[in-house]
Amino acid sequence: MNLATIALALIHACAAAPPTSTPTRGPVDLALTYRSDIDGTIQPYRLYLPSAYDGTRRLPLFIAMHGTGGDQNKYFDHPTYGDGIYKRQAEKRGIAVVCPHGRGTTEFRGIGENDVLTVLQEVCKRFRIDEDRIICSGQSMGGTGTTYLCCRYPDLFAAGAPLASTYGHIALVENLRHVPMLYVQGAKDWPIYAKDGPIPITKRMSELGYAGRLWMIPDVQHNTMAVSTEAVLDWALQQRRVTHPKRVTFRAYLPIHGKAYWTEIQDIDEIGPFAEIDAQIKPGNAIAATIKNARRVALRPDPALLDLTKPIRVTVSGKQVFTGPCSHQQEISLTKSNGHWQAAAVPRNPRPPTAYRTHKIGKVITAPTQAGKAETSMGTWMADMIRDAAGADVAIYNRRYYRGVPFRDGQDVYIVDLLNWIRPCNRCLSTFTITGKDLLEIIEDNIRDDPKQAEFLLQVSGCRYAFDRNRAKGQRTVETDILPDKSYTVACENQVLSRGDTCFLAGRFDKIPYENLVITNITGAWRYIHKQGGKLDGHTDGRVRDLTPGTTSRPRL
Repeated sequence: MNLATIALALIHACAAAPPTSTPTRGPVDLALTYRSDIDGTIQPYRLYLPSAYDGTRRLPLFIAMHGTGGDQNKYFDHPTYGDGIYKRQAEKRGIAVVCPHGRGTTEFRGIGENDVLTVLQEVCKRFRIDEDRIICSGQSMGGTGTTYLCCRYPDLFAAGAPLASTYGHIALVENLRHVPMLYVQGAKDWPIYAKDGPIPITKRMSELGYAGRLWMIPDVQHNTMAVSTEAVLDWALQQRRVTHPKRVTFRAYLPIHGKAYWTEIQDIDEIGPFAEIDAQIKPGNAIAATIKNARRVALRPDPALLDLTKPIRVTVSGKQVFTGPCSHQQEISLTKSNGHWQAAAVPRNPRPPTAYRTHKIGKVITAPTQAGKAETSMGTWMADMIRDAAGADVAIYNRRYYRGVPFRDGQDVYIVDLLNWIRPCNRCLSTFTITGKDLLEIIEDNIRDDPKQAEFLLQVSGCRYAFDRNRAKGQRTVETDILPDKSYTVACENQVLSRGDTCFLAGRFDKIPYENLVITNITGAWRYIHKQGGKLDGHTDGRVRDLTPGTTSRPRL
């Protein structure tokens, strides 16, 4: 028996070993916790083990992620979630169900995604779970989080079943080559949800030849559980993870999301667009790859696909860059220098999915905030970033729905911190062309009297304006450098144009032609910090001023 075969046998033996904790027999509903390695806090989750769980046989696992405002108990106890319908139906089918807390309303990104991944790791370590039959699912925010996680960690899941979900990064749908997706949507749900996510996502999956299905349920609104649960779980039972794919197609906007199967994008070339690897196992113990917008990539030869006792040949875009041995303890490191790829076998060092602050990108000088009745320092920073990333004449931004984690003066900034800071929105940027007159009408439409609508007030870059709320609607912009007859290219976050509830468009919703860019608000922020020499510095300069009598205003333009 050769060394590679022995190593593979040891891996399988370890995987088959019983968990270190005493197995729990089902049926049992467990309220569990773990201590976070990030901040030392105790984080809760719920786990249901059905009667079929006897501590010896591995069971499929269904991850159920709650919606906005929910917690780890929502799927098991709440009447709007069928008073535990998933638990009851999972019992009939012999499926374990885990419900993460996700740190609350985090969109299951940043620290929220780390919670899901840590819970998954904990459950697989402590209980008998079939790791080839893990299904990711969720309702509303949890459904959108399902697309997010499946696109970024496709090697962890057998499939995804988003319920009542919305947007996803269409560019990352390429990553679902081996991950079937079942999108479930109520036909009477807010139409923009399906239009913004499941419809274009499944359309793109169909174009790629992937297994993506959209199930629109007639006469049902946002919550489909009473109608769909049994069919969703039956579908889940049919899915199995592809563990040894001969072809890996993977894109990553961020290096923290760069690992998939036997590949890892470790360093991105141009910050903003995604990096991509398309790698295939070829006859003759070979790997053929094409790589875009990356300058460092790791290939970890899979002993189920390649003979690790023989030399392995690697080509990039048809040019041979490596030939030689690579043991199970090694990886082939590819580095791009002066436009050419170089490769060497080095010790294997994969990035664990639960690794957190691993990519430092800068430091906060003065923390941008959303505080302020007119201009805000975060609004100014975000608008400047959006305009710079898009190369537009003007950029607009508002704090509608904002629930991010504020930065502190002097703190170090890691890539993952951007996901926490900018949430809930993680969209591509968009541009559109409009006259100054029309732009002023949109700005005016977001100057609202109700204090609860202050979050709609537009922050801008590339222009200035002042307003007086005491004036009649349509006449409130009293000073501006926007020229009514001039044509402007305007940049914004995609949700401004696609959702219809994040910005008032003066009657133009769904009527403005726009172009979606590849760059996202998160990668645009990383790019902007990089361009500023790693400094994140918030400031205001009087570009948005409230001249309503009785308010504190800055000097006039």
